[in-house]
Amino acid sequence: MRKPGSLSEIFDAVESCKECKLHKFREKVVFAEGKDDARIMLIGLSPGKRENSTGKLFIGPAGDLLNELLHLAKLNRSSLYITNIVKCHAPTYSIGEEEIAACSKYLDAQIEIIKPEILIPLGTIATQYVFGKYNLPGKRISEIHGKLFSTAGDLFNPGSRIKIIPMFHPAAALRNPALLNTVRKDWQSLNFEEGKTNKAK
Repeated sequence: MRKPGSLSEIFDAVESCKECKLHKFREKVVFAEGKDDARIMLIGLSPGKRENSTGKLFIGPAGDLLNELLHLAKLNRSSLYITNIVKCHAPTYSIGEEEIAACSKYLDAQIEIIKPEILIPLGTIATQYVFGKYNLPGKRISEIHGKLFSTAGDLFNPGSRIKIIPMFHPAAALRNPALLNTVRKDWQSLNFEEGKTNKAK
């Protein structure tokens, strides 16, 4: 993919993409929602069945929980930019390296255009990808959730500084209710005034 000039160009590229087998299950591209000048970007892994049929992100129980968590952090969903690493639904098997390699260039292009100050990867795989992109040491999500990391930028923007705050994915908390209190506390402890949080590395 050539370097995109706009988010609409990235969307068009995703809509016609056949670089991995997930395109065969695609009903609608689940691309993103939110402001193109958002200060905060949330990054999940991939759309679920409902998202695939509607083209909308984080609907259903996981979306309801995400809305609750954003409320705890005093964030308006409409002020954010929300997307996934993988833009198509994977109905029968786990997301692997092939799918991430095929689709991550679209995420990279979104980040380059949005230029967020803060990235919040949701879950293990999104966190691993973001940490790898910014050359941060890999650690288990159970060790680093809710903590603030800072980077000097990536290969394309070495002078930029981006804050990264890994969080458990809402779906993980729904699968494991024992995580719910921890997840709620992580979001409630965030303080985005002047780019700060209550937890820092």
